[in-house]
Amino acid sequence: MAYIVKAQTRTDAGKGKVRKLRRSGSLPAIMYGHGDPSVMLTLSTYEFGRLLDQIKGHSPIVDVEIDGQPIQKCIIKTMQRNSINSSLLHVDFQKVHAQEKVTMNVPIILHGSPEGVKQGGTLDFVQRVVQVRATIDMIPEHFDVEVGGLKIGHSFHISDLNRPDLEFVLPVESAIAAVLLPKKIVEETPAAGAAAEAEAGAAQPEVLKEKKPTEEEAAEAEKGKGDKGKGDKGGKGGKGGKEEKKEPKKDDKKK
Repeated sequence: MAYIVKAQTRTDAGKGKVRKLRRSGSLPAIMYGHGDPSVMLTLSTYEFGRLLDQIKGHSPIVDVEIDGQPIQKCIIKTMQRNSINSSLLHVDFQKVHAQEKVTMNVPIILHGSPEGVKQGGTLDFVQRVVQVRATIDMIPEHFDVEVGGLKIGHSFHISDLNRPDLEFVLPVESAIAAVLLPKKIVEETPAAGAAAEAEAGAAQPEVLKEKKPTEEEAAEAEKGKGDKGKGDKGGKGGKGGKEEKKEPKKDDKKK
């Protein structure tokens, strides 16, 4: 389907003139490409807004008709909007020749309800647009992808589009959509966690470690051993181990 933008050339420039155009319901624009001189344009803000609604979900390829002259194939390259109310401020059109290759984002439209989703899986829409490079007449408005037959663990890839006439920027094995098995998250309650920790603690035997004596305790122990050794050497008298000699009484000498 062709989307036609009717525009008129303009010569007025400057912020004041542009604001005046916007207040009158006109949208300033510009068209450029291929080293040709840029052409300043003006078009109806209302009509262009309606066109944007029509091409939503399609490639931004339009036919620009300037002052009733033959149409020119263009791409809506950029759109400037008001940061407060999102109203349109300016549009840039890039002129494209018929045999020129361009790179564009082509939207993906999914159709059907996957079998895997009915089985409890979740649909992952991986690529909502696919970049292609081709002549403008070969680039489709969008890609229709049927996902009804996808089961859990199955994917639809770029290669499944069956478009060998197009050059894809991403590898052809890249997935466009996939049905994944949902991950179940089991949340452990605090009571259950505490009970589990208590049970684990009860099951493990307590490990008793021998207390190491301090330096003072070790010194006292060594001192005690030394004193005990001296006492043992002294024998019964405790006099350094020497046997005590008894002196004979005088009466014994006389006898």
